[in-house]
Amino acid sequence: MTAGIMEFWGLNEEPVAATPTTWEVAGKYILKSVGTENAALNNIRLTAALRSHGVPVPHIMKAADGRDYILTEDGCYLLLEKLAGSHIKEVFEQDYESIAYETGIVIGKIHCAFMTVTDNKTGMNSFHQELTGWISRELSGSSLLTKEEWSGPMDALCRIYPQLPRQQIHRDLHYGNLLFEGTTLTGVLDFDLGKQDARLFDIAYFLIGQLTGYKDLMAIKKKWIRFISQFLSGYESIIVLENDEKKALPPMMQCIELLFTAFWLQKANQEAAAETLRIFKFMEHVYSQE
Repeated sequence: MTAGIMEFWGLNEEPVAATPTTWEVAGKYILKSVGTENAALNNIRLTAALRSHGVPVPHIMKAADGRDYILTEDGCYLLLEKLAGSHIKEVFEQDYESIAYETGIVIGKIHCAFMTVTDNKTGMNSFHQELTGWISRELSGSSLLTKEEWSGPMDALCRIYPQLPRQQIHRDLHYGNLLFEGTTLTGVLDFDLGKQDARLFDIAYFLIGQLTGYKDLMAIKKKWIRFISQFLSGYESIIVLENDEKKALPPMMQCIELLFTAFWLQKANQEAAAETLRIFKFMEHVYSQE
């Protein structure tokens, strides 16, 4: 990190590392490295859209000279207010049904606010094109699964993808990017990856993310299925999903795991790729029982 960067905001306190890309400052602020100027602008646009609709997001603190972000040789930095609240962990050990319902409402409200972002300045993305492009190429060169295994859900999703509603989405929704006090949302974080794409991507990404870290997936199978049901009930109290979206949800979740599998294959991390495939095959089992 650039030495003395806090001087741009007129602060003398030394930042304390919290994650590889964030630092806490004086217990009041979070210094965030967003990598590029475009990522900084994405954060600014999307936090403004959410705030205008009453969704809690951190205020971006202006530098002493009025700038919203600082660009240095090392990267681009934002200074954010530190919000109250904490991240939900081990959701299936808690009142997961109530948490799922309330989180569905939260993400529905986020999507409502994002519907107002229509200028495409955050950029367009097509998960459909990613699947038929680099993801298929990576999977074709791997011996971890056969083409028959990965092409089924991919073909099912690609057939219906053009009919799915598109809008601004977050693209990295998980409990690590949401702050709560009890079941009350206190903050939505990290908009670096936000782009225009199928809104179902956010929903599927969030739901499949609940399986990460569990060694015995069969032990939480019933809870996860119930979590999905309650989450969708909460979401649809805000936005009613189209029939095509409901049909596309299972293959969308499977294809997101294929995305991560391909990503780890690119990084030559066979262990991580195998772990994502374990979740992929668990979903295959779940939906083959229906």
